[in-house]
Amino acid sequence: MKRNAMLALAAMIMFSMALVAQDQAPSHERKGDRKDFNKGEKHMMTPEQRADKLAKALDLTDSQKAGAISFFEKQDALRHQQREEIEKIRKEMKAKFEVQRKSNDEELSKIIGQEKFHKFELMRAERIGEMKGKMKDRMREKRDMHQHNSPESKGENL
Repeated sequence: MKRNAMLALAAMIMFSMALVAQDQAPSHERKGDRKDFNKGEKHMMTPEQRADKLAKALDLTDSQKAGAISFFEKQDALRHQQREEIEKIRKEMKAKFEVQRKSNDEELSKIIGQEKFHKFELMRAERIGEMKGKMKDRMREKRDMHQHNSPESKGENL
């Protein structure tokens, strides 16, 4: 009798653990739908579409909707300008780092000699290749996870 009670208790515990484990959503789902913030996601609604959506949700008048459209257009123009500035800064920094790397390579070559510097370059190229491979793997996993959990794959319409 005691043995049967222990088996029944163990079975109930295992069953309840299985239910709890199935009920929990992955961490990326618990934090909210971040699909719109995904870097690969390039689709943006037009100012008119955003204003239409806002007008329907808040029952806006035509003048309020027109004001929202102009507001969203200003936002888009500012966002575009900021992206261009950031891209310019990125290019400048990349060029600056490239000049610095070449200078460092020349100095190191003088210190350790051409033969050892050549070995160093091979090691660096191998390390960079490994890092790029890992990065591609992470991006592929992230993309696959996102596609697997997207509303489109679940048949949901937003």
